Amino acid sequence: MSNISLLPADLPVVTLQARSGERAVVALFGAQVLSWTSAEGKELLYLSPKAVLDRSAAIRGGIPVCWPQFNRRGPLVKHGFARVVPWRVLEQSDAAVTLRLTRADVPEALLQDAQGIMAWPHDFEVDLTVRLLSARLDVQLQVRNTGAQAFAFTTALHSYLGVDDVAALAISGADGQRYWDAVTGADPEYPVQQGDIVFAGEVDRVYPALPRATLQQASHWLRVSQPASMAQTVVWNPGAALCASLPDLPADGYRRFVCVEAAQIDTAVTLEPGQAWQGGQTLQVA
Repeated sequence: MSNISLLPADLPVVTLQARSGERAVVALFGAQVLSWTSAEGKELLYLSPKAVLDRSAAIRGGIPVCWPQFNRRGPLVKHGFARVVPWRVLEQSDAAVTLRLTRADVPEALLQDAQGIMAWPHDFEVDLTVRLLSARLDVQLQVRNTGAQAFAFTTALHSYLGVDDVAALAISGADGQRYWDAVTGADPEYPVQQGDIVFAGEVDRVYPALPRATLQQASHWLRVSQPASMAQTVVWNPGAALCASLPDLPADGYRRFVCVEAAQIDTAVTLEPGQAWQGGQTLQVA
């Protein structure tokens, strides 16, 4: 399910190894977790075998960091600039790494809108900490306003979780929740989730935060949790038709992953000068 062994030699990565046997690979480009394997060697994330790995575009798979904009909900490049620029290693140990991004690390063009007008004039520090524990991966995102003016942002950890076959997958933890359906469009009476989330076509939904969602499949169960600072959970799978149109996914790639994303997108986070915010996501093999 992963092409981690085929990573190009010129893509800088940090490899983490827990004493309990878990392993993770984090690319400095985008501060993106590309692989997380269990102590038994099972790949638990999905990295597309057609992912662009030459640092010319966002990498399809792993855990992309969407910041300071989610999707096209703003003037910047889709999902913001954080996932398409190199980050710097701040601290590193065998089983944990912290990477940092500041405005100085971002090319001027990525701070502008499509018309070339400055859209992000703000100074900031963003730290991403990836930590391996027994049967568990913690990803923590911290944002600080280091400038003189307030700024607002939206964000998500766009996690691609590996699955045996999405047609046989069920996600519990959302029963009774109303959600926004991006496939059918906005509805004044948002649908109510009935039972588990299952997949029989394209799914693109925004739920209120699911404090603990569980992916149930034959080979293993995976629990996904997030802090209260991230108020939404996005669930996405492109289905067959959309997947076939995406150049960096194989035609049947949709069968091998689901995105369950810790997100803060409906209401932007506003930080005054000197203020900080923290979010994250925890993945745990059940």
